[in-house]
Amino acid sequence: MPVIDLHCDTADRLFNEKSNLLMNDYHIDLNKLKKGNYLAQWFALFIDTESVKRPLMASVRAMYDYLMAQISLHSEDIVFTASYDAYMKAKSMGKIAAFLSIEEGQVIEGQLDNIQKLSDLGIRMMTLTWNYDNDLGASHSSTKGLTRFGKEAAAYLNNTPILADISHLSEAAVKELAGIYKKPIIASHCNARGIYSHTRNLSDDTIHTVADSGGIIGINFYGLFLDGSEKSSLKALTEHIHHIYKIGGEDVIALGTDFDGMNCELEVCNAGEMGKLIDVLVQLYPQSFIDKLTYKNAERIIRENL
Repeated sequence: MPVIDLHCDTADRLFNEKSNLLMNDYHIDLNKLKKGNYLAQWFALFIDTESVKRPLMASVRAMYDYLMAQISLHSEDIVFTASYDAYMKAKSMGKIAAFLSIEEGQVIEGQLDNIQKLSDLGIRMMTLTWNYDNDLGASHSSTKGLTRFGKEAAAYLNNTPILADISHLSEAAVKELAGIYKKPIIASHCNARGIYSHTRNLSDDTIHTVADSGGIIGINFYGLFLDGSEKSSLKALTEHIHHIYKIGGEDVIALGTDFDGMNCELEVCNAGEMGKLIDVLVQLYPQSFIDKLTYKNAERIIRENL
């Protein structure tokens, strides 16, 4: 069954360890993606602002260049994509489409024109925050909202192809964003607070907000957000899937594994094992819903917005 995953941290690991996209011991490499029947993978360019010393945009560019070189090196299997037409071409050729996102909006360093620079590179999604409050707004553990500059950036995003990703953003900031941002809201790698109360998970109100915008929520496989344990289980994954489906409907659900961004034990231990989740889902849901979850809802977002 085809798969589109909205979020992984593989680009960060590849860059920092100077490893190979074709084969590695991570959750994601090309062999695993092919085994898992992936149509597309969104690779997050993650910047930890507390550990990066040089200009943040320079750090983004260095990681971008390394990932693009890896994609070019293995162009028989994977191709960089930034539009629906490019995605469909990759699909028709039997190649994996590589979309790029930014994880940590602080990389724009208070300059709206840096958003345009990211767009020019083909970046097509961006979280406003990571785990720290920044120039744009408050992170998930805060009760604060967007800053004045954050509101300006949200409005600016309306006129770019970059989608706003509310993963890691505070509840108050999400509410403010929804009043400014006119495109579908994406929660690329989030779970349901109604199942497990963690600030990284989405309240029912936020699930409604995303659904009402026409956006999607990518289920996160990290055990810490599923049930607080050191193991990511199929049982916990299906509980979060069902809750988000119950609250937001079948058009809001997607996959956002957070592969290579976690260190817990996984029952679905890498991209090549996605069939384990699908085997469970086919016992619980009709095929039409499973197709929406695994790829069709994400494909709709690409078609309608890119």
